[in-house]
Amino acid sequence: MFSTRRPKIIYYDFMAKKLYKSTLYHLIEAGQLARFALQRPLPAMGICAGDDAIILALKAKKSLSDDQLCAKTGLTPYTLELRVNRLLSLSYIKRDFSSSNGRPTTRLSKSGRKLQKRLISQWHEMQDALMEDLQEDEKKILKKILKRFSNILSL
Repeated sequence: MFSTRRPKIIYYDFMAKKLYKSTLYHLIEAGQLARFALQRPLPAMGICAGDDAIILALKAKKSLSDDQLCAKTGLTPYTLELRVNRLLSLSYIKRDFSSSNGRPTTRLSKSGRKLQKRLISQWHEMQDALMEDLQEDEKKILKKILKRFSNILSL
């Protein structure tokens, strides 16, 4: 008699269970959840995910070129232009077109500095919440291990 039940694929189930228990899986999951938690309050601040990278990369008094901002944020020039235009319209940044090479530079406005402080504060709150149960030696070991992982994965 023909069964309507789908056969259980043992190889897949075995591998799936192994993958969900792996260090790499938990590292990916933790990274995604951390980024999501950092992004959650951004709409209430009037910005989109990714805009925070620009705000955090900028300084109050020192202007950065678009090339420098692209290098610091990993954004393409086209994507950077879209985000910069939005942040300009929100008055979080200022553009200066008086540089010697004729290319614009960007710096934080007063409201942008306030936003940057809020973002940094949020970052520190999350960092403290993640590390609060760890002993000092455990924090050092975790930092060393995560730095090692980043170095290996960046090859």
